[in-house]
Amino acid sequence: MTFHQIAVFMFVAVSLFLLIIRLIQRGRLDMAYCWLWLAIGIIIILIVSKYDWLVWLTHLIGAVIPTNTLFFLGLIVVLLMCLQFSIVITSQKRQIKRLIQQFAILENELHSPSKSGLDENQSDNNKNPT
Repeated sequence: MTFHQIAVFMFVAVSLFLLIIRLIQRGRLDMAYCWLWLAIGIIIILIVSKYDWLVWLTHLIGAVIPTNTLFFLGLIVVLLMCLQFSIVITSQKRQIKRLIQQFAILENELHSPSKSGLDENQSDNNKNPT
């Protein structure tokens, strides 16, 4: 890699890493999701600073050029993100279902008269006939 390529990639990697940290500080990115993004930022910095590792990994997996290895790693990252989001969606779906059921029970109790309330109303009606 040329010095210009290293400089551009390092700038992008450090910028991404700083953006992730700022999003966490401002509360725009939850701590549950930040680990994958921080790992991506660190891996990009490692790949740029240790290009020989990328070449070694390329030969290890049998890819022809390092670009193919990067696309393969990118695909793995996207699949891991999809898996993480599927887990979160499933968890939130269960929480929403439980909340809706609890809300329906509370709404039913609120709108249906209780037995003690009926007994008091009936005794009040017996005392004050109109």
